[in-house]
Amino acid sequence: MGSTIKNLKINLKLYLLAGIAILGMFLVGFISIALMGTLNHSALIIADKWMPSLYLSGEMETTLTAVRLNEQVLVMASTPEVERSNSEELAQNLSAMDSNIKAYGGYVSTTEGRGLYQTLQNAWSEYQKMDSELTGMIQQGNHEDAAVLLEGEGLTKYNAMINALSALADFNTNGSGVAREESVETYQTAILGQLAVMVVVLLITLGFSMIIIRSIRQPVAEIENAAIQMAKGNLDVTIQYSSEDELGMLSDQIRELIRKLQAIIDDENQFLAKMAAGDFTVDSVCEQEYIGGFHPVLISFRTIAKKLNDAMCQMHNSSSQVSNSSDQVSSGAQALSQGATEQASSIEELAATINDISDRIRDNAENASHANSKVTEVGEEMNLSNSKMQDMISAMEDISKSSNEIGKIIKTIEDIAFQTNILALNAAVEAARAGTAGKGFAVVADEVRNLASKSAEASKNTAALIENSIKAVQNGTHIADETAQSLTKAVEGAKEVTLLVDKISEASKDQSAAISQITVGIDQISSVIQTNSATAEESAAAAQELSSQAQLMRDMVGRFKLKGI
Repeated sequence: MGSTIKNLKINLKLYLLAGIAILGMFLVGFISIALMGTLNHSALIIADKWMPSLYLSGEMETTLTAVRLNEQVLVMASTPEVERSNSEELAQNLSAMDSNIKAYGGYVSTTEGRGLYQTLQNAWSEYQKMDSELTGMIQQGNHEDAAVLLEGEGLTKYNAMINALSALADFNTNGSGVAREESVETYQTAILGQLAVMVVVLLITLGFSMIIIRSIRQPVAEIENAAIQMAKGNLDVTIQYSSEDELGMLSDQIRELIRKLQAIIDDENQFLAKMAAGDFTVDSVCEQEYIGGFHPVLISFRTIAKKLNDAMCQMHNSSSQVSNSSDQVSSGAQALSQGATEQASSIEELAATINDISDRIRDNAENASHANSKVTEVGEEMNLSNSKMQDMISAMEDISKSSNEIGKIIKTIEDIAFQTNILALNAAVEAARAGTAGKGFAVVADEVRNLASKSAEASKNTAALIENSIKAVQNGTHIADETAQSLTKAVEGAKEVTLLVDKISEASKDQSAAISQITVGIDQISSVIQTNSATAEESAAAAQELSSQAQLMRDMVGRFKLKGI
């Protein structure tokens, strides 16, 4: 049974627990209703049978006593009115007695009760006979015989009725007592039965509750502990719980998750260990485990391995290209070495030629020394001429400035003339208005006069500047004459320089022959230099390629974070 409950779904377990509780409640309620029905039946018997019987027996005894009193009053009645009144009351009591006896018969249900009821009926029948005889005697006026009958046979009949009613009262009292005892016993039985059923239901409910709670609490605690250990990074946990309910399915899923995580972590450790050892051909050995959110992890590891592998391949290819370029640089260096050897021999030939040129140069140097002296003198004269020319330039600048000022003044005069014309026009307009507007004409006339005065002043300034310009021009003319004289002396010195230059020209002819020899050597050097140039270009290209490859290698290495760099 425990394994059956264990394999039930959690909602079914809860439904089962609730069903047991509800069933227990229904069982307790059903038993309570049944016991309450028994109590109700006992109460109905007491209320519908014994209590009316006791009441009627008491009523009959009271009515019988009233009948007896009426009879005694009739026997002793002294007037007709008393006799008639008691006769009517006696008839009513006799009728009430008949009604009560008949009503009592409806509550008789047992053999003993029927026997007692029959005795009562017989005794009443005898009493009624006696009462009829007594009533007849009284109606005939025979009160003495009626008194004897009442005290003799009447008393006997009365006692028989009293005994019958007492027997009925005792019977009803005993019956109601028995019914009460039965009701009490039924009540006690109902209480005990309800307590027993409640205890049984409670025990059953507690038993099933413990089983269901244990079936939920145990796996929850185990799963909780596993989750805590996993959160701490400990995957070496075991979940023993196994069932077909939701917690069993959850336990299966967590076990599968732990297995999958362990497999992926082991695979990643192996992945990283091989890459750390330099093996970039590594791949996952449990690709099927990388599902859902784990698949991007596998893709990332593969991407890392591929990029590292590609980078290493590129570095390998770059190293090969660097090696080839190094060979080219080496060959170029050899060619440059050979060219340097050839240049050395050419330089030796050039050395002898240069010695001859050196001698020629000495002669030229001496002539150049004499020419230098003359050139110095000429230079001094030329400096003096230059100074004079500077003075002339300064004077000319003064003339230029004066001319500029003249231009400004002329501009002012032109502006004044323009304004004068405008004012003159305004004056003409104001003059046309005449009359009371003559005041405006006076103002315009004043302005015209002011402008006229400004024009006169500007004219004066212009005249002064023109005079200064004339003086500056005269000064420039004088300076120009002095400059001419200096230049004459410079010409004479130039003649002497010409003679010296002729001597230098002769020496230059000799140098020309030597230069021819130098030219041949230079041609040889040029050829070697051209070869060296080509080789240098190749070396430069190789060096450029080496630089590019080196930059590429630096870029690739720069993608990684490396220790010690």
